[in-house]
Amino acid sequence: MKISYTWKHLDRSEAAETYANEKLERITKYVQKIVSCEVSFESIHGVIHANLNLNADGIHFNAHNEEKDVYVCIDGLENKILSQVSKHHDKKSHH
Repeated sequence: MKISYTWKHLDRSEAAETYANEKLERITKYVQKIVSCEVSFESIHGVIHANLNLNADGIHFNAHNEEKDVYVCIDGLENKILSQVSKHHDKKSHH
């Protein structure tokens, strides 16, 4: 899965991008066709705002998280987006 990253008011971190790739790879268990996946990080007053936009299976998913640490932000994004895609997967499989 190819993920595009945007960093605003933060230095780009290859380690954080690799960590996010590993965490977000779990999404592929629930969706068939991923059109795009974009993750943006922005620092506002020392707090990191992370936003994830995912287009998959004809549906648009969005998750947002705010934390002081990039890695904690990524974990929060993973939890939120997995919750959304698994609910969608369950709905789709019951029909």
